[in-house]
Amino acid sequence: MKKRALSIALAMTMALSLAACGSSGSSSSSTGAAETTGAAAESTAAAEGGSVAEASEDQAAMARAAFQNPNEGKGIYPGTSKPGSITAEVTTISVMNPILMTYNNEFSVARHCWDGLVKLDANNNIVPAAAESWESSDDGMKWTFHLRKDAKWVDSTGKEVAPVTAKDFVFGWSELLNPQNASEYYAFATIFKNAQKYYDYKSGASTEEVKLEDVGMKAVDDYTLEIELENYVPYLLQYLKFEVMAPIYQPFYEQVGAEQYGKSPENLLYNGPFYMSEWVTENRVTLEKNPLWRDADNVQVNEINFVKYSDTNTKYNAFLGGELDMMDVTGEQRDAFHADDFEVSSYVGGYSYFMWMNTTDSSDFRSVNLRHAVSAALDRQQLIDTVFKNDNEVPKALSLGISGVKTDTFADAVVAANGGKGLYDANADTAKAKEYLDAALKDLGYTDASQVKISLMTSEGTQNELLSQVIQEQLRQNLGININIEVLTITEWRARRNSLNFDFCMGGWGPDYNDPLTDLELMESGNGNNHTGYANPDYDALIASTKTEKDAEKREQIFVQCEQKIAEDLPVIPVYWRHEDYVASEKLKDGYVRKPFQGYYFTYTELAE
Repeated sequence: MKKRALSIALAMTMALSLAACGSSGSSSSSTGAAETTGAAAESTAAAEGGSVAEASEDQAAMARAAFQNPNEGKGIYPGTSKPGSITAEVTTISVMNPILMTYNNEFSVARHCWDGLVKLDANNNIVPAAAESWESSDDGMKWTFHLRKDAKWVDSTGKEVAPVTAKDFVFGWSELLNPQNASEYYAFATIFKNAQKYYDYKSGASTEEVKLEDVGMKAVDDYTLEIELENYVPYLLQYLKFEVMAPIYQPFYEQVGAEQYGKSPENLLYNGPFYMSEWVTENRVTLEKNPLWRDADNVQVNEINFVKYSDTNTKYNAFLGGELDMMDVTGEQRDAFHADDFEVSSYVGGYSYFMWMNTTDSSDFRSVNLRHAVSAALDRQQLIDTVFKNDNEVPKALSLGISGVKTDTFADAVVAANGGKGLYDANADTAKAKEYLDAALKDLGYTDASQVKISLMTSEGTQNELLSQVIQEQLRQNLGININIEVLTITEWRARRNSLNFDFCMGGWGPDYNDPLTDLELMESGNGNNHTGYANPDYDALIASTKTEKDAEKREQIFVQCEQKIAEDLPVIPVYWRHEDYVASEKLKDGYVRKPFQGYYFTYTELAE
C-alpha cells in the first residue's frame, strides 16, 4: 500500500490510494494493526514452516459473516435498481494491464478479474487461489506450487480460451521483468534468484549476460511451478497475492501485442471471478460474473460497475439518488448521514499521504533546507480539521498499518525510538521554518524569499483543490513564500510525476503487504515507485540489509533507521494518515470486504432481496 500504493495522486483523498493493496470494512472503526496481523502471521508461518493446506472455511460464508451492513432494512437509501448489479465509486481507472497498475482503484478491479497463486480471505489470511497447495524447503528459499487443473482463461464475453498453466505465471513475471514495459512494480519480480541481474542485463545497466532460464522461476509441467528466491522473504505469500504478480497467457499476449494488451476489455484475458466487459477510460469499468471460475456457485453478484467521480457533491447526490451503492464520504457527509440515522462505516487501510518532493537539480527543492522549511511551516492538524473534518491523524512516521514485532504497530516502534514522540509535528513552527528558509536561500544562491519558485501539482477533485489551497495559504502565512497550484487530470498528473516534471505534489501510499519494506523501499534509489529523484547510498544500504537480516527485532530496528533517515532528508513530507469512512446502500446485505490490502472485494457480496 501501493504498497501501494497501493504507491498516488491527491485524487485518492476521497478514495483509495496506491497499491495496495489495501483495506477494511466493518461498521465500526478499527486500526490497521488489528486488521493486518492475521495475514502477516500466515505468511510468516508459511515461509518458515514449509507446507500450507487447503483453506478450511467457506470463503463466501466467512465474508458474509464478517461484513454485514449496519443499515440493512432501514428503507432510507435502497441503492441502485438493476438486479444483481453493484455500483461503486472510484477516482482513477486509467490502466487495466496488471503489470502496469499502480493505483489501488485499479488493483481493486484486478482483484476481481485475476487469480494469482494465492489470495486473501475476508480476515486477511492467505488462502489458495490459482494454486491449490504448495510447500517450501526448510530454509524457505525454494517453493513448489501445485496449480488447479480446472482453471480457465476467458475473454471479455466470458468465452473459454485456454487452461491456466504454470507457464502463464512464468510468462507474466517475465513481462514484469521486461524493462521495455517500464513497470513501476518490476521489483516485485526481483525476489527470484538472478532476477535483478537479468533485469539489469536486459535494461543495459550491466554487461553480465543473464538469460531468462537463469531466473529462479520454472514451469516443471503444466500444473507445477517452482520458484527459487534470491534472498529470504518472510512475507512471500503476501507478495505473491499482489495483483501485479498475476499470470498472463502468452499466445494471446503476443497475438494482441504488448502495446495493445490491456488497452480494452477485448485485449485482455481473465482467470478470476469476473471478467471485464466494458471500459470507458477515466469514466467507468463494468465487470461480469465468470461462470467458469472455480467458486462461481457462491458468487451472487452478476455485475460490478466501478464509476469515476471527481466532485464530492456529485458523488454524494448520486448515492442519495440511487446511482451508487458504495462510496467514501467526507467528514461533512458523515455528519449528514448520521443526522439521517444512517450509519457510516470506518476502517484504517494503512494509507499514508505525503508530498512527493523533486530533489533533483531541476527544482528549488534540491535544497533539503527548503524541504524542511515547508515541513515546519505546515499545520497538519489544521489541514485535517479544515479540509477533511474527520478522524485523519497527524502522521507519527511514514508507514501506517504495519504490524510491529513487539508493539501493536511498526509506527509504535518508531515512536519509541524517537523518545515517545512522532517524527512529524501537528502544528506549524514558524520560527524553525524561517530558520530553514534562510539556510535554503544560501543553498540556492538567492537573496530573497521572492526568488523561490515552486509549484504544487495536484489532480482534479473538490478536496484535492481545497487541500492545495490550504497548503498554499499556510506557506504564505508561515513561511512568507507564494506558490503556484497546477490542477491536472489524473492521467496528466501521473505522467508528470513519473517524469519528475514537477516541484512537489500530493500523493499517498497504501501497503501492498504486511511488512515495513512495502512503504520504505519507495525511497530506494532504484525503485520504480520512487518519484523524487532521491538517491542516498546510506539509505539504499539500510534497505539492502533488511533483505538478509533474519532476526525480526534487528530487522525492525533497521527499518526504524530508515524512517529516521526519511525524516532527516525529506524526499517526501508526510502530511496525514488517512481514516476511511464510507457508506453502503441497503442493497448490499453483507460480504463486501474492505480491509488493509483489499480496497474493494465484492466477490462474495450478498444482495438484499
